[in-house]
Amino acid sequence: MGNAERRQVPDARKASEPMHSLFYPRSVAVIGASERPGPAGVAFQNLLRAGFRERVFPVHPKAGTVHGVPAFARMADLPDEVDCVVIGVGADRVSNAIAEAAARGARAAVVLASGFAELGGDGRRRQAELVAAANDAGMAVCGPNCLGLVNVADGIPLYSAKVWQHLPKGGLAILSHSGSGAITLSASGRLGLSHVVSAGNSAVCDLADYLSFLAEDDATTAAALFMETIHDPSAFERAMASMHEAGKPVVVLRIGRSKAGAAASAAHTGSLVSSNEAFDAFFRRNGVIVADDMDELIETACLMTTLKSRPAAPGVGLINVSGGEVAHACDVAESVGLAFPRLSQATLAALEETLPSFATPGNPLDATGMVFADATLYPRCLAALAADPAVGLLAVMQDAPTGLGQDGADNYRRIADDVVDHARTGTKPVVFISNLAGGVHPHVRAPLDEAGIPVLQGTRAALKAVLNAAAPRRSGSDRRQPTLRPQRKWVARLAGGRPFSEHETKAFLRDHGVATTAESLATSADETAAMAAEMGFPVVLKIASGDLPHKTEVGGVVLNLGSEAEVRAAYARIVDSVARHAPDARIDGVLVQQMVVGGIEAIVGLARHHPFGLAVVVGAGGVLVELMKDAALALPPLDRDEARALIGKTRLATLLEGFRGAPAADTPALAELVARLSEIAVAYRDHIEAIDLNPVSVLPAGRGAIVLDALLVPSSREGTA
Repeated sequence: MGNAERRQVPDARKASEPMHSLFYPRSVAVIGASERPGPAGVAFQNLLRAGFRERVFPVHPKAGTVHGVPAFARMADLPDEVDCVVIGVGADRVSNAIAEAAARGARAAVVLASGFAELGGDGRRRQAELVAAANDAGMAVCGPNCLGLVNVADGIPLYSAKVWQHLPKGGLAILSHSGSGAITLSASGRLGLSHVVSAGNSAVCDLADYLSFLAEDDATTAAALFMETIHDPSAFERAMASMHEAGKPVVVLRIGRSKAGAAASAAHTGSLVSSNEAFDAFFRRNGVIVADDMDELIETACLMTTLKSRPAAPGVGLINVSGGEVAHACDVAESVGLAFPRLSQATLAALEETLPSFATPGNPLDATGMVFADATLYPRCLAALAADPAVGLLAVMQDAPTGLGQDGADNYRRIADDVVDHARTGTKPVVFISNLAGGVHPHVRAPLDEAGIPVLQGTRAALKAVLNAAAPRRSGSDRRQPTLRPQRKWVARLAGGRPFSEHETKAFLRDHGVATTAESLATSADETAAMAAEMGFPVVLKIASGDLPHKTEVGGVVLNLGSEAEVRAAYARIVDSVARHAPDARIDGVLVQQMVVGGIEAIVGLARHHPFGLAVVVGAGGVLVELMKDAALALPPLDRDEARALIGKTRLATLLEGFRGAPAADTPALAELVARLSEIAVAYRDHIEAIDLNPVSVLPAGRGAIVLDALLVPSSREGTA
């Protein structure tokens, strides 16, 4: 029997689950298996090499035997039911193969063939047929357009690449939309693996489904994702909640970020932030660690699976024997956002007693080259640095290139031995870092590997991994649910799809607790002048039209009018200018609006970013909004504290604090407005395409924040996220 027979199945219920049949099949049929070169033939040979000879069945209409194993013309001829099928036939035959496999008891399938949605047109139709066949049969399906998957823990390769045999075992599961990405990461030689999944098109099972299964998988302690997109954000959130509950971290590298443009939106906020920022916000909210490249992904995954314990404090203490390399570490740490905590007076005093007179105690710590002359110096520095209460993780940075001569390797081996000795008795986790990504000399590395001390390579990738390990892990599970409910009259109005004028948008906002300017709608010069006099000068006049979202471009706005005569003249100018620039626009009249002065101008809005729906955006507003490009994005819902933290990510925050002697603005009021808009996003997520509040005047502290101009775009795709 194959290796799959050796693992004890916990219970009959779990054995019947489709995903379990995919990851832990006891018997497999390979449809399309032959001795000719091709994916199905490779997958069949892989299973034979894995010891599945008695439980793998080649299915081919013309082959008598395949590599000495009797073949069957069709699934119905098999002598027994199978758990899983590997399908290596053409795309147009896959749906029938799934149905035939289901009839023979299969609960899972791997579809190797290409020619589906990645081609568009007929390919999308074939993929829809595949999904329907799998759903009808209740089958878990990996692919199509994939290499398949390998259960490294038990040696079960449902895989059409030959590189599976020498993969090192460990706790990391690699899930990749890219077949090449799966091969590259799994064959890096740096990672101990439980499973490797090349997910391909993910037509039936996507990364979220695999994560949900792996959260309960005893062989898996962490997951690394090489991802193109998220097809179902809600399912991914649920999967991450399960991973967090199981204490299994997840790191992701999302590819195609440079091609992700800004959200298509009629509002300014749609162009201020990219879809990639929406993905980053989603990952932050769900406690997913984000890597920027493959090196970062590998180093972070390596640390996640080899670090013996989570740091109890977020601070990192770093030690080297070179002042130049300490300076280099500081430069790179600053670029990745890693700050080293100040050491306590007691720690500094202990280091001062330990170090030579020419050395300066600090963090990072330069222990100096005297460690090679005094064998007691390095261990004492390690102990003092690790004892500091602000240090939760000890990072030993020491280059030991593979090209070192024996004398140099012996010198650095002493440091490695000291690190191992410290780790045996120390209570805080330790990581060894080489600035060079080219490897660590075997003589130096051997004791570290034997002691299970993580060894990271490359300064930037390693320090980013350390930052990820030291930072508190967020699960998002304690997020509050908003209480705002959609109002029936506004749902009906939004469903009509007609553009909103500024006047109507502000009415919507006021009905949902957002402060806006006082204003009235006039339809004549006399009415405009009378309303202005009643409101009190100065006032603003604006054209009122749902067809003109950007009123200044058609001469539809006049500010700071101080008398009835000025109001009448402005009314005439607006009407004449709009008639010339937008003769076909539907005009409701002219807005007479209070003039607000003395505030800091902000922009706050909602913009739709696929696949997450509406995102909240805040930044510096006014006429320079697109020039400054100062904005931060988050996914709703946000409470006031989260809204204030979002504001804090922008340059606007500096202005609000009181720049160069100016009075501080009412930041809490702006945070309240941002939080309320996020609740509107949740309540009306199927009905609103975008909201643009620009400018919002943030008045001096205690006086509030008020919306001066507003745009609302109803959704043209109700029922979508």
